[in-house]
Amino acid sequence: MDKRDKGKIFSGIVLILLGLSLAGINLFAGLGHNTILLLLGGLFIAWYFYSNAYGLLIPGCLLFGMGLGSLGSKYFWVSTQNSQLGLGVGFIAIFLIDWLHSGKSHWWPLIPGGIITLSALSRGALGMRHIFRLGWPVVLIIIGLWIIGKSTGIIKDSDENDSEHPLNKDIHD
Repeated sequence: MDKRDKGKIFSGIVLILLGLSLAGINLFAGLGHNTILLLLGGLFIAWYFYSNAYGLLIPGCLLFGMGLGSLGSKYFWVSTQNSQLGLGVGFIAIFLIDWLHSGKSHWWPLIPGGIITLSALSRGALGMRHIFRLGWPVVLIIIGLWIIGKSTGIIKDSDENDSEHPLNKDIHD
């Protein structure tokens, strides 16, 4: 794809994002700072697709996620954790968008994204609090069983020779 085609694609993405933002303003009358965050985030993301500069994806996803979080607080679900949830989703989006666009991605955004998202969910809705309160011990039990299984040989690595496994033997042997 030559530079001229990339410029046309970039222009098209900018127009789509601008149109979506204006439609959102008309639909939700008075989004205010939410629209600014969504628009700026969308512009950074579009610029990332145009230039393949990873540094543009980071502020784009974070601004867009924060915009979605504050939009959710105002129109969809009421929680004090929506801004935090939006920020966590923004970090995870950095990983996902780069992975989908380039076929590979840096793993670092998953750490703050996972921590922030899980923290927001655990302090959010009452049902989620119960899941996290009961879920963490179950996760620790599963990890402990996995460690024991690996150390005793019950769980084998995928690169080990699986020819000894009964399901992998030829029936006619």
